[in-house]
Amino acid sequence: MKKINLVVSLAIVAVSMSSYVLWQSLATSEQQELASHGKNEAAQNGKVGDANAGTESHAKHEHGAHANSWQSSPFQISGAPISVPDFGPMTKPDASVIPEPEKEVVSAEELARRNKMAALGYMVPTDYYTKDLRTLRKLAKAGDAYAMVHLGEKYYFELNGQTTNPEFEQGVDYPAAAKQSFKDALVAGNVRSAGIIAELYFQEKNATEAYAWHLISDQLGDDISANWFRRTEMAQQATPEIKQAAAVRAAQIMNELKLSKKSS
Repeated sequence: MKKINLVVSLAIVAVSMSSYVLWQSLATSEQQELASHGKNEAAQNGKVGDANAGTESHAKHEHGAHANSWQSSPFQISGAPISVPDFGPMTKPDASVIPEPEKEVVSAEELARRNKMAALGYMVPTDYYTKDLRTLRKLAKAGDAYAMVHLGEKYYFELNGQTTNPEFEQGVDYPAAAKQSFKDALVAGNVRSAGIIAELYFQEKNATEAYAWHLISDQLGDDISANWFRRTEMAQQATPEIKQAAAVRAAQIMNELKLSKKSS
């Protein structure tokens, strides 16, 4: 019985030793495999890192080259032409979806007046006709002679006595305001303004003032305005007294506005 027990015990020990040896062998094999895999992965990562480093270096070089080229002349870099990126064909805007600007509506009388002004050389750029009174005043205050001229036109021809006009202001002496605006334009360099003032006084049948402003336009070299007034009945019928008074008045105005005669 003791022999049987001894045999069983030795068998158990042998099995245990075999299991331990097998486990140790498997563990060692697994560790070697993991170590080998780790080396391969590290080597692979090293290659990728080198590749990435090379790519990054190339990218930096390319970026630097493009940055320098776009900051330099768009036509030439170091004697060699550069390549401009192709952004594709330009698309043309659809004219059908662009709204047309509103057309200005003017009366037949106003249109005739503008045509006459244009014939005499008094016309201002057409876009000024679309500017409201506030904008024109702001431009005139900033020294815009065209705005001053059109303000004078609006005051005298569009707002004077037109109480239903949305821009009409109670208590404004529009004829006086118009003449002052034309004077401002004259001082700002618009020599045609003297002839316009002469025409305003002509319409008001004020022969002395009309003749005086005619003399001013003539002295400033505005032949168009001067020749127009000479052909009027008022000028041809002017008495020596009117002409003398007009000459004195013209000299006074020239002095007040600090205007100089055109040198012949």
